[in-house]
Amino acid sequence: MRKQAGILTLLSFLLAFSVSGQDSTFTKFAGISFGSSIPKTDLEPSYKKPGAQASAFMQFTPNRWLNIGFWFSVGEVQAENREVRFFDQSEFQINDFARTNYQALHVEPSFHIVNKPNYSIYLAQGFGFMRFAVYDRDNKNLADQLNSRSQGEDYSNLTVLIPTTLNAYYFLPNDFGFHLRTGFLNPQTDYLDNISDFGNPDNNDNLFILQLSIIKRFTLKNSDDEK
Repeated sequence: MRKQAGILTLLSFLLAFSVSGQDSTFTKFAGISFGSSIPKTDLEPSYKKPGAQASAFMQFTPNRWLNIGFWFSVGEVQAENREVRFFDQSEFQINDFARTNYQALHVEPSFHIVNKPNYSIYLAQGFGFMRFAVYDRDNKNLADQLNSRSQGEDYSNLTVLIPTTLNAYYFLPNDFGFHLRTGFLNPQTDYLDNISDFGNPDNNDNLFILQLSIIKRFTLKNSDDEK
């Protein structure tokens, strides 16, 4: 996570630099975000145990009501069920613990509910991809442990992401501000804890997020406006 956090910080500065160097009438802002990611999986069927998520993002506002955002996120969550009551372990070594690292990249159009010059509340519906890896207590990759799943049950560590979030931001007079985000990442996989057939294969795993960001706004005019 330290290496990922360093990459994330560097990326956020590159995003801010690229935004400030462009010539456009769009209002733009970039930010870096930290917060909680809470999993719901077969091992943890309710949103109880918070993990961590960090993000870098860039947002464009082409008109009064529409935003387009680009997000890169990294996170880590854990799930555990020492009793594992919902499956038979007589023939398999099914994990009762999972630590999941993930990286996600997505784009999200969003629609303002309230939109004022220095603050806004808006809904966002995104689409992107998530890469994840699941480890046991000994830090061994569970995807390689075939006896932890039913016979022939394999999965990809890359999945589609369809995040749905509620967002709000507020800018100070110096164009720095704060951004609050909450919602669901909606990964299209049931393997965030390495378990599907032995759990509830009809429901995908999910991640609930709550993040606070520091943001910087850039409002630039094109050459025609400056004449």
